[in-house]
Amino acid sequence: MHGPAVFVDRDGVINRRLPGDYVRSWDQFSFLFGARAGLRLLREAGFLLVVITNQRGIGRGLMSEEDLAGIHRRMQVELLRAGAGVDAIYHCPHEIGDNCGCRKPRPGLIERALERFPVDRERSWVVGDSLSDLEAGRAAGIRGIFVVPRGETRPPGVPAAGSLLAAARVIVAGAPT
Repeated sequence: MHGPAVFVDRDGVINRRLPGDYVRSWDQFSFLFGARAGLRLLREAGFLLVVITNQRGIGRGLMSEEDLAGIHRRMQVELLRAGAGVDAIYHCPHEIGDNCGCRKPRPGLIERALERFPVDRERSWVVGDSLSDLEAGRAAGIRGIFVVPRGETRPPGVPAAGSLLAAARVIVAGAPT
């Protein structure tokens, strides 16, 4: 069994969301402040790092699996340069109405990762910028931290942080938010 893991959403946590659109190429990908440093802090603290991301643009025909793989290869190269590489990336390519088990808020992406990396769920976390991220974690028995975009309010009763770096500091410190 591995130690604890952190399951991290991509869009809105690691990289900037494109309002009303999808990140379809590396040219559109932009790391958010604190994302690389947060992942590095978690890596140095010994957490297994897994990205879990809904990529509905594939299901809508706006991008291909190869497009997404190219973005993730480049993202991983940049993360490795920053000492923050991730151990795995899992994505759901399906449309909302496809009724798959992997689209968050369902826990399928996390469960797939847990089959490959049995981890200590009690010491693991999900970090996301939507309630569906945290619901997926809860369904898999893993607590979560909500990354609150600037200018937005956090949902009541949900642990929150302003960035992935702030969330990583809370996780590493082992303190409640």
